[in-house]
Amino acid sequence: MRKFVFVLCFIFAHFITFHTTIAQKRIPRNFAEYGFFLNKQQLYLQELLEFLRIPSISASSEHLKDVQGAAEWLKNRMLGAGISNAQIFQVGKYPLVYASIPAAIPQAPTVLIYGHFDVQPASVEDGWNITKPFKPRVIQDKIYARGASDDKGSLLSVVHAVEAILAVSQGRSPVHIKLLFEGQEEIGSPDLPSWLLKNRKLVQSDLLISADGSMHSENIGSIVWGLRGAGAIQVNVTGPSHDLHSGGFGGVVENPIHCLVKLLQSMRYENGSIAVEGFYEGTRTVTQKEKEFTRQSIDFERELSRLAGVSQLVGGESKLFDVIERLWFRPTLDVVGIWGGYMDQGIKTVLPARAHAKLSFRLVQEQIPEKVVEKMIRHVNEHCPVGCACEAFDLGFHALPFESDPDMLSNQVLRETLLDIYQEEPK
Repeated sequence: MRKFVFVLCFIFAHFITFHTTIAQKRIPRNFAEYGFFLNKQQLYLQELLEFLRIPSISASSEHLKDVQGAAEWLKNRMLGAGISNAQIFQVGKYPLVYASIPAAIPQAPTVLIYGHFDVQPASVEDGWNITKPFKPRVIQDKIYARGASDDKGSLLSVVHAVEAILAVSQGRSPVHIKLLFEGQEEIGSPDLPSWLLKNRKLVQSDLLISADGSMHSENIGSIVWGLRGAGAIQVNVTGPSHDLHSGGFGGVVENPIHCLVKLLQSMRYENGSIAVEGFYEGTRTVTQKEKEFTRQSIDFERELSRLAGVSQLVGGESKLFDVIERLWFRPTLDVVGIWGGYMDQGIKTVLPARAHAKLSFRLVQEQIPEKVVEKMIRHVNEHCPVGCACEAFDLGFHALPFESDPDMLSNQVLRETLLDIYQEEPK
């Protein structure tokens, strides 16, 4: 287990700095996989660039064929890595690539590694005005492309790590390995739970490692031992039966955009806490051990402000909880999209007939997405302003909160491994 995790993290590290400027200084070279990887390094880089050129956007029906294409590309690469039973399952409309590699010793533990090859949409409005999202470019040792970090780079590094292990050990893996790479993560994996229930034996394992995540920096490794869950709804507000001239009807017909603003405002108290009845059911008080563990990790205020490009970390429950608790241990409610009325250049003096918003919420501990969605929809129905009609519906984006014990054996193995590689405590 220790050797396997070390090699896996080693390959991750090289993908962070593929020219090995950091890796050559810090990573021990006294194991055969090191030489194998260095000999393949430029080939691996070119493979990643090829993988990144596939616009596997799961949110777009127009790109469903590209999601399928990414799955085919990945399966073929896994076969080329010596993973002989790599196969594609159709999970709803989306593909899933699965493989298993037996250990040399039958009683060895089983490690399941998860990743996803679908990506988010990308446009000039998202900031892709210098580089193109699916035409990857290497600039100052960094790859700029949609999916480079989330999650094709990390996912492919798993395949490369397994290839190195199998090549050096003549196909004798130190642990049983299972690989599960999906194509619908960016839309909330709506079809994955039912597939997992039907295929329990395929995914049964002793340890799950997710190749989907971020690092503190290229110099410091990270261990994520918990993630918040998620849910989302859309709110539609209707006023008049059709758009009206604001000069003829303004002030006598309620504006649905105003109704929407009032409705959204009703979801929070003055102190920033969430006013939706029952929203906090399933949360608990953070333990002192959890606080101490997270506070030793990062200078949150400075680092998060830098990453976000803001001068202050305010918003949400900032009047009630510190940054660490708000980021890792508290649920959130955010408006992630809002539209209505005339939005092109110039002015059009129209009182709109409709207004819309998309809301997402992050969940913690024992909160259940479906139950929170029900509470959100009930709030919309009960707090719709007079003069408008309101409806809300579930967007199907559900994820349960997850947390593990920082002191559990696997987390300790990961900590020791990252410490070996980076010569600094992981954050």
